[in-house]
Amino acid sequence: MTRPSVKRRIDSIDMPARPLGAKRSALVAKRADSSGLAAGRNAALAAPGDTLLATSDGAVTILLRVTNYGLLMERTLRQGAGMRLVQTMVFSDVKTFDHWCAVEPLRFEDGLLFSKLVREGHAAFAENH
Repeated sequence: MTRPSVKRRIDSIDMPARPLGAKRSALVAKRADSSGLAAGRNAALAAPGDTLLATSDGAVTILLRVTNYGLLMERTLRQGAGMRLVQTMVFSDVKTFDHWCAVEPLRFEDGLLFSKLVREGHAAFAENH
């Protein structure tokens, strides 16, 4: 017994994506340009005494600030098309800071920046106590 040949139906979802319109293309270009300028804006927002660390491409920036409550750290991850993830944490002691550093993926992605982060964090706690 032979099986009848089955021809797959092509849906519109299987077709290549349509090109972006003029407005959407302009928006994507604008977001890409503004994400490149964001590292400069972060440097302008850093107050005297703050430490600003960034990867060479500016995708990850870390702002360290000593406060009355401990070490405030703002980690910003910039993704394509202007998307951004900002995490703000306050570490009250070196132990919690070291615990967070032990699971931070930056230690694999940029070891030099990670070592600067750990060194600056420990220096901030040493100054504060």
